[in-house]
Amino acid sequence: MLGAAIGGFIFASFGGLAVCGFLALVLGHYLFDKPREKTFEKEYSAYLDRKKQFVFHVFALCAKIAKADGNVSAAEIKVMKRLLRDQFKLPEKQHEALFDIWRKSKDASKTFEEMANTFFHEFSQDRNRVLDMMHLLFEVAAADGGLHPREEQMLLRAAGIFHIGRMQFERIKSRFFQMPAEEKWQPSDPLFAILGAQASDSLEIIKKKYRELAKKWHPDRVTASGGSPEVVKHAKEKFQQINEAYEKILILKKG
Repeated sequence: MLGAAIGGFIFASFGGLAVCGFLALVLGHYLFDKPREKTFEKEYSAYLDRKKQFVFHVFALCAKIAKADGNVSAAEIKVMKRLLRDQFKLPEKQHEALFDIWRKSKDASKTFEEMANTFFHEFSQDRNRVLDMMHLLFEVAAADGGLHPREEQMLLRAAGIFHIGRMQFERIKSRFFQMPAEEKWQPSDPLFAILGAQASDSLEIIKKKYRELAKKWHPDRVTASGGSPEVVKHAKEKFQQINEAYEKILILKKG
């Protein structure tokens, strides 16, 4: 449009023929409009890819939460179908592929913590997506009307991995569950969840869990095993998180 306007002005001013104006219109389209169209197409394509990636993680993590109490209920399946229809607005031809991911994820040997770490590594810079994930995990946990202890442990571990603090966690939880005050989790719970431990565990058990995780995520070990720069960077972040949690737990236990 800009090219057409310039062309029209020039050729009208100097008595150019109509065909020249048309050529200017075409030239303007390719010089100005086409690059903008390509940029928009790339940005939109990247947005769709990111959305698909997020939905994949939603189905994988929610499947683990649904299976935590031993059985996947019809209510939990209903929640996922509603998400596909109303929130993600994906065409029906994609639904079966996502439920295939659901079925494989709920029985996969890969743990919930590993899946949550992978998700957070990919979306840590998008805080809204991280909080959306926490809400969705709670929504699935609440689908059958109660909060199973194993579901709660997973949610606590997710809070630790996602760097979600006490106040924020309780605000999200209160949307789905009305719990007595004495049953609310303590500020230190995510610290224990990072180590895969519980506040009631002895210091010896906590030390053992810490050593196992520190060994697994030590950056030198990951580098030596041939990890890519991105994997090594993730290992460093995870190693630091494990150490910080352990140091704070030691203070709590010894205090």
